[in-house]
Amino acid sequence: MVLWAGGLLFAVVAALSSATQAQVLMTITNASIFEGNSGTSILKLPVNFAVPPGSTTNPTTVTGFANAFSPPAGAAIHPATGGSSCSAGVDFIQFTNSPFSIPPNTPNGTLSVNITICSDAVIEQDEQILVTLTNVAGGAFCFSDTPVACVGIGTIVNDDGPPSMSINDIVVSEPSGTSATRTAFFTVSLHHLTAQTVTAHFATSACPLICEFVPTSGTLTIPPNTLSGTIPVTIRNDNFIGSNQSLTMTLSSPTNATIFDGTGFATIVEAPLFSPFNPPIGAFDLSPDEATVENGDVVDYELVWTVPDGQTWHDLKSIDFRIGAPGNPVLWVRWDEASNTFSLCGLDGGDAAHDRAAQHGEPPVVCGAALAPGSAAPLVTPSAQLLLADTTVVGSGPTGPSVALHLAVAFGPEINARQYPIELSVANDFGGVAKFFHATDVTVE
Repeated sequence: MVLWAGGLLFAVVAALSSATQAQVLMTITNASIFEGNSGTSILKLPVNFAVPPGSTTNPTTVTGFANAFSPPAGAAIHPATGGSSCSAGVDFIQFTNSPFSIPPNTPNGTLSVNITICSDAVIEQDEQILVTLTNVAGGAFCFSDTPVACVGIGTIVNDDGPPSMSINDIVVSEPSGTSATRTAFFTVSLHHLTAQTVTAHFATSACPLICEFVPTSGTLTIPPNTLSGTIPVTIRNDNFIGSNQSLTMTLSSPTNATIFDGTGFATIVEAPLFSPFNPPIGAFDLSPDEATVENGDVVDYELVWTVPDGQTWHDLKSIDFRIGAPGNPVLWVRWDEASNTFSLCGLDGGDAAHDRAAQHGEPPVVCGAALAPGSAAPLVTPSAQLLLADTTVVGSGPTGPSVALHLAVAFGPEINARQYPIELSVANDFGGVAKFFHATDVTVE
């Protein structure tokens, strides 16, 4: 059954289970869509429940009002123009106080606020739409126990004129073994598709006396109707135990495009899992590096794990991805290779148990129910969510050396403004376990 409530679409499927009468927290996830040159399209902002423990659905009928309108202009906000119908100068169909009603036992991950986007061929900036849910009642709330607004931002991405290009930041680990090397990749992304071939010159920063990378330069070519290209760089073992190093990759002299962000940074981690006392069980690439977010933002983390020579990625047992302190993490998820599932994890007993266990070895870890990537329901903590609907796992063939995890992480609503470490741990099928090591950071503003 499909229910329309003004601009709000709810796809409702059969009830999964009974639930308690405790209130559930509703959140809106930011979303974007390419504008298009003609006709209309639908921009969907996902609405999720943080359900009570032991529940998978909302326990009661939830009511409220949906709104989509132009936000106030700001440093990073370019308001889209709303109207009652698509016409010259109108970017989207706006609505206010459009009532909605969500029946009990509606599965999480099936709700969204839907906005009609009006396409045109005008070259303009990306534009934003402010989306809110107000007067939420009936067993649900937004951010507090009073019926205040859930807030999300919808972005209309301009796809007219020459695209701009940006290069990402990455975190890579130094390969183990004397004279060992590995290849890491920067990704250069275009703002939108173009029918022309795009090129740009690239070059690494100068190599210091003791260097963990091979300097390189050349020309990147992105074929027509392709959104990205990659630049390889060789990472090598410098046979020196020291601090992390970094390199800079710079873009210049573009053709058929402009440069928006032409500087990419790679942090080369002296990972403790490569010490003589902890045999290596692989190397990683992680992007973005040093992300800065606001409450409600979604970050797409790209984590590639490559196993040692002579092994395949199926030799991995699990990969842990943790944000924040182990006793009270913002988000701690474990990917299990055998079942290809993710689960929420934490320490058994919190910080006190961690301190006691740390004196005798590894702290006890407890993981919850396992869900497959692509599942509608997210893995939720009070401070963050792993959006499984947008999370993927791709292996490099049956006998390939690497596996790539695309992790869609939403921050908020109950998250403090501060810097949080992101740590990784991995285990293989041969009994090897790499203790958690610091890979990068995320800053919440």
